[in-house]
Amino acid sequence: MDRISLWYCEGASDKTYQAEIVPVSDGFQVNFAYGRRGSTMNTGTKTSKPVPYAQAKKIFDTLVRAKLAKGYEPMGAPIKVFTSFGGDKRAPSGYKPQLLNAIEEADLEMYFKDPAYMMQEKMDGERRMAKKLGGDIFGINRKGEVVPLPGQVAAEMRKLPDCVLDGEQVGDVLFGFDCLEREGEDLRSRAAEVRYFAAQDLGSATGAGMQIIRAFATESGKRKAFAEIKARKGEGVVFKLRDSVYVAGRPNSRGPQVKFKFTASATCAVLSQNGSKRSAGLGIRQGNSEQWVPIGNVTIPANFPIPAAGALVEVRYLYAYPGGALYQPVYLGPRTDQTLPDDISTLKFKQGTDDDDPLN
Repeated sequence: MDRISLWYCEGASDKTYQAEIVPVSDGFQVNFAYGRRGSTMNTGTKTSKPVPYAQAKKIFDTLVRAKLAKGYEPMGAPIKVFTSFGGDKRAPSGYKPQLLNAIEEADLEMYFKDPAYMMQEKMDGERRMAKKLGGDIFGINRKGEVVPLPGQVAAEMRKLPDCVLDGEQVGDVLFGFDCLEREGEDLRSRAAEVRYFAAQDLGSATGAGMQIIRAFATESGKRKAFAEIKARKGEGVVFKLRDSVYVAGRPNSRGPQVKFKFTASATCAVLSQNGSKRSAGLGIRQGNSEQWVPIGNVTIPANFPIPAAGALVEVRYLYAYPGGALYQPVYLGPRTDQTLPDDISTLKFKQGTDDDDPLN
């Protein structure tokens, strides 16, 4: 029968409202329940005696419309961004993520063997922090801007104490890999291993909308997980120095956390739309030059709109030819959390060629 769960969260308010039409012996009743999230609910009915279904439905719909007009939202809807944390979407959050440099295949052996490093899977999604403070919950993108979270991620965050999780959002699921704050304590100066266990502890209280990415510390564990991730065509892995602190931004070289990707990807600028063809010309940055270097074309799948010239897009590829194009490029979609395309020095070039001078 008809049933709805609504929620309202703004400032110190964090409450839920449920309404349903239930059958009784000689008709239908419209019942409701309300209260603060997680507390005992108050209950009641809008029909003092059973009524025909058509009348119950009218009462039910009127009740729901009234609650929606007051700011309630259906469970599962994207959460609002609250003015107490910077106002509208895209406002600065005050947080910036730690970014990683890439390593080559030849480097892997050292990270497998060194017990000072643990390994986690690298998920193929959007970088996303999630913060809860009191009744306020919001996401933070790669640029440190406030963004909405999917409804089911917000619902999982509501189960947790005040915290800041760092992770990757894939669809409507947050894959957490680090914990920066918990119950008022700033953990960024603590060891990566300590922060991981804090994230794992939080994740034990959540459901399908949030998962904590498992870490592997032994050589055998790292090798086995690496082979399994590669076999199912995962994106890659991240190696973390177990006693390292969390530092926002990207180090000049290597750093305490590094990534290895089985296939490469790049954020590119769209230089042109190729006439009637569903493809776009791509460019990439070279140092501080304002002229993007052309790196070939990519086909735009039918389920994506063709991006406009000047837009930033994410493209997966096997490797790049020095002075040429990306080999086997695959369009992944628009990239809204960066302001510039990647630099040409970050491309993965075909082995056996002169990689020192990408433009020859």
